[in-house]
Amino acid sequence: MCLLVPWMTKKVVGLKMDVLHLDESVRAHVVAITGSPVTKVPMMGVGGPGILKFQGPQGEVVLKYTNAPEAVFYKNCAPIVRGKGLGIPDVYAQGDVEGKPWVLMEVIPTIIGPPYIPWLSNQIEYLARLHSLGQESPDMLGTLPTRLVAWTPQDVDDAVSLWEGDDAAALVDFLHMPWPPLTGKPVLISGDPNPTNWGKRVTGQLVLFDWAEASWSHPAYDLAVLCGGFPDEGTVKDVVERYLERTTIPASGHVDQWVSWVLTAKLVSFVWFAAWWRRGQLTKAATAGINALQKGLVPWIRAIRPAMSSMGL
Repeated sequence: MCLLVPWMTKKVVGLKMDVLHLDESVRAHVVAITGSPVTKVPMMGVGGPGILKFQGPQGEVVLKYTNAPEAVFYKNCAPIVRGKGLGIPDVYAQGDVEGKPWVLMEVIPTIIGPPYIPWLSNQIEYLARLHSLGQESPDMLGTLPTRLVAWTPQDVDDAVSLWEGDDAAALVDFLHMPWPPLTGKPVLISGDPNPTNWGKRVTGQLVLFDWAEASWSHPAYDLAVLCGGFPDEGTVKDVVERYLERTTIPASGHVDQWVSWVLTAKLVSFVWFAAWWRRGQLTKAATAGINALQKGLVPWIRAIRPAMSSMGL
């Protein structure tokens, strides 16, 4: 099964905004969709800094202040992704305020909540189809950043500073051990398909609604994020086998190789998360996640490392 620990929060957008003082151009777009008067309403379990939901007599809309990759994704890649039958939010308008991109998008009526396991096969199918689009749609190349799934020496220094004593020393040792490089041609990835970022339309169509980490990268990173929490080898192998049954990406590597890639990508995501926290790039909502990471990361590495060694990796 795929265990979820709901604490992989987003990097801070950097825009402090009073809902009563929206930029006039943004307000005009909101009113055109919702009608007037406009009311801010709760997001019902999702949201964060720079994400607001508005409702009026004509309808409702989500306003998201985001980053450049997500803005580029919705402008250049979203039409192609939608054209392949994958669910992503419809976009009504987008622009920027003082250099900060914003997107007005569809309200997804149902956000998927626990238990998440019943949705896992459909989510894996979705990601397998998404990852094929790089081969099918070369015109998308160059519109998003390319992300290398690996930590830098600075990432390690910043991340390890959150630990003390024996745990810090053990973490340094682990991160300086050889880990398998994620090889292969980059594909279009979501970058954040964690189980809390999915919803469904009234038609039942599955919708992935967070694209702030979209990039060209290794597909194992998406699978690692989909496996929430501290996944063991068996959990990852189950996800990998289902994925390899569905993907159209030319095969590269056997199941064990993919398992090692996903586990390595998961470790990279943890190192990045800790480093982002140290640099002040996360909101206070990430506090619980950081506490869980400090308690669980070293034991998790100790648990998975022998399995990777047994694979000869």
